[in-house]
Amino acid sequence: MWLLGIYGAIGLSFLAIVPKYFLPAEDAMILFAYSRNLALHGVITFFAGGPRTEGATDFAWMALVAGAMRVGLDPYWFSAMVNVGSLLGLAVVLLRMARIRISTLRVLTIAGSVALFPQIFAAAAGFAVLPDALLLATVTLLVIERRVAWASLGALVFCLFRPDGVVFVLPLLAYAVVSSKEKRVELGRVAAFFLVPGIAYFAWRVHYFGELFPLPFLVKSDARRVLGLVVAHSMQQSLKYLLFDAAVLMPGILLRGLRPKYLFVSLIAAPTAFYWMMRLDQNIGDRFFYYLPLAAAILLAIHWEQTTFSSRRTVLGVGFVAWLFLIAMPFYRELRTFRDMQFHEAKGVAQELSATPEHGSMVTTEAGFLPYYSGWTTYDPWGLNTPEFAHRFVQPEDVERLRADVIVVHPDQPESCLIQPGWQTQYAGRTWPNLSRNLVIGVKASRYELWLVSYGSEFYRQRRGWRYGEGDRECWFLLRDSPHYSGIAEALGRHHGVGPPESIRLEREHALHAAQ
Repeated sequence: MWLLGIYGAIGLSFLAIVPKYFLPAEDAMILFAYSRNLALHGVITFFAGGPRTEGATDFAWMALVAGAMRVGLDPYWFSAMVNVGSLLGLAVVLLRMARIRISTLRVLTIAGSVALFPQIFAAAAGFAVLPDALLLATVTLLVIERRVAWASLGALVFCLFRPDGVVFVLPLLAYAVVSSKEKRVELGRVAAFFLVPGIAYFAWRVHYFGELFPLPFLVKSDARRVLGLVVAHSMQQSLKYLLFDAAVLMPGILLRGLRPKYLFVSLIAAPTAFYWMMRLDQNIGDRFFYYLPLAAAILLAIHWEQTTFSSRRTVLGVGFVAWLFLIAMPFYRELRTFRDMQFHEAKGVAQELSATPEHGSMVTTEAGFLPYYSGWTTYDPWGLNTPEFAHRFVQPEDVERLRADVIVVHPDQPESCLIQPGWQTQYAGRTWPNLSRNLVIGVKASRYELWLVSYGSEFYRQRRGWRYGEGDRECWFLLRDSPHYSGIAEALGRHHGVGPPESIRLEREHALHAAQ
């Protein structure tokens, strides 16, 4: 406990100071962009002056960050503050579930346990993972204590933070009603504090955005499925956490069975079935599966009083072994990735573009840093922030039609930014290679000029032994007759961008190696 407590203090300190030394993730920057536009212009848009767009599905989190920006707080620092408070709050809620006296050591011990999982890096990258965990644990506690009105209100707040929270709270609230002796009274409370305001919010957002579902839902549901149901990659990502839960909960299951069953359904079965059916893009730190370690903690906490000292030692020992074999390596990989993805070059280029007298337009697969810091009109070809491409997959002719000043493509490493023999004239399936190929095909060599920018941090490039523009890179296509051409080219040159003819040579060499 002392070791975990010390580590918990380190984890809290890391969350508190991370904005001083690191950058947030691309997807976190997207939400910050929506928050800034809401704070400054009172409209929910992807870029200033753009159409109303629901690319930031975490409505309450976006509004909270917008409020912080409105009073002059930096969004990343505000996110860090909320994460620290949420982690402390989560520890208190779990201790209350376990009916254990709250103390500094116990709070730090739980904080240290949380910080052993990869989701801590998602929190550090600016995502609302820890506030989500706190809200889910609080709703669960309120249901356990049969405080249905407060549970319903907490469920509403949780779903405003994460719309997919409905897959957690609906089973919880259904159990609260069905298990009550006063079913009508409890159903009335659920209706008054959750269902009616939830339906009202849904109707408002449909009217406001003109979309039945958020754009990320449309994009993430557009995926190939095994037997028409399961997205194989999403299922694979969840397995290590399901195995971890099985390991730490198995002693209790053998003694008591699946008790209480409604928590297994609400916290594990229902959400896992949902996420298996979704394409989980930008799953940084496995953030979409934060609920699985949390579910194990909740189930252990509510049985803590009935567990003997020796059984607790067994559970903790088994948990440590399971963490060592299932979680330690993914945790290390996320730590390395967190350092790799500190993309200061993208921020620097975007800030220089922002300083131009007139702003231009861009099509970019990297919809975070570039739109946020440049302020340019931006089209997201993946569709998470551009409704047109959420409803249909971007095609080569769209590149010609938009005629953006710059097109930025981050291809998978084996892919090329030059048209290759054997490519089709266009691609239909929504995959990342198809996206990058359609954009490259749409770029006319006579009108656009290729530049290469190394992706990620300098540490990442040096660790992999790549020269500038090699390996993992972004392909920048500059419109030759754009009034912004010289400004973009000069900004890229100052940030280690590689222009022609060297960029063409590197891409041809890259394609040759990939073919071999």
